[in-house]
Amino acid sequence: MRAGALILAICLPALFAGEGAGTFRTGTSLVLVNVSVLDVRDRPVPTLAQSQFRVLDNGREQPIRFFAHDDAPVSLAIVLDTSGSMKGKWDRARSMLSALCRNLEPADELFLVTVQARARLAADYTRDCGELAGSLLFTEPRGTTALLDAIPIAVRHLRQARHARHVILIVSDGGENSSRTRLSSLRGMAREANAQIYSASLGLEARFARHGQMGEPDGPELLEELAALSGGRAFTIESRRETDAAAAALAREIHDQYVLGYQPPEAPDGKFHHISVKVDRAAAQPRFSLFHRNGYRAE
Repeated sequence: MRAGALILAICLPALFAGEGAGTFRTGTSLVLVNVSVLDVRDRPVPTLAQSQFRVLDNGREQPIRFFAHDDAPVSLAIVLDTSGSMKGKWDRARSMLSALCRNLEPADELFLVTVQARARLAADYTRDCGELAGSLLFTEPRGTTALLDAIPIAVRHLRQARHARHVILIVSDGGENSSRTRLSSLRGMAREANAQIYSASLGLEARFARHGQMGEPDGPELLEELAALSGGRAFTIESRRETDAAAAALAREIHDQYVLGYQPPEAPDGKFHHISVKVDRAAAQPRFSLFHRNGYRAE
């Protein structure tokens, strides 16, 4: 890495800190976009050059002023559904966490938000993922589900993270019947938060009972939507045999990403700016898929 890029990389955590995470001020920081590039087998593609990437802000291409492809440590918020609907899936949920712990890096930090009738911070930041998973040994799923309320808690607590790369993992069947958070505000938060949202859906039968209006998505569909808005992905785990593969794929993906930075093209206008990333694929390279957040609010 060249010296100029190295200086910027050292300063990157400061760009994410504080109440303004997810918004950007012209002239003081770059818009930073984490991009996952996966091949047809869902494996990261690690060989792309900066010259192959193009980034568009509201449809206008912008010069890429920062480019990195590093295995950087991650601050991870785990949102775990411990409500009554998880009784038949609890073994799969705990197996998913144990498999994830085996695949994280020693420098990663994580915390736990649990969900029943209320969402709460159950365990603060730690690097000992195994201890966190072990703390659930005597947990019994019960009660109703305030799944939507857990995401704002995770987003707020990630503002205290040590690392610049933030991830939220939701482990749930997608059920919901107790939250006060509106879906519209949650969608806005997913677009603007400095965190990629991933989900591990354990069963597809649950619906959003409280929000059952015409056009509202089923729980797993909403988790997929939030993941797509934030640049993450949704995994479906229908048996314990699938947990190891899903956990390994998740850990590999969140550590093997490209980071693109560009100067906001306009003065702060308080409006939402759409981001699009394209890659010029060489003839010899396999086909691949891109995952990245789809915008930011310029303030």
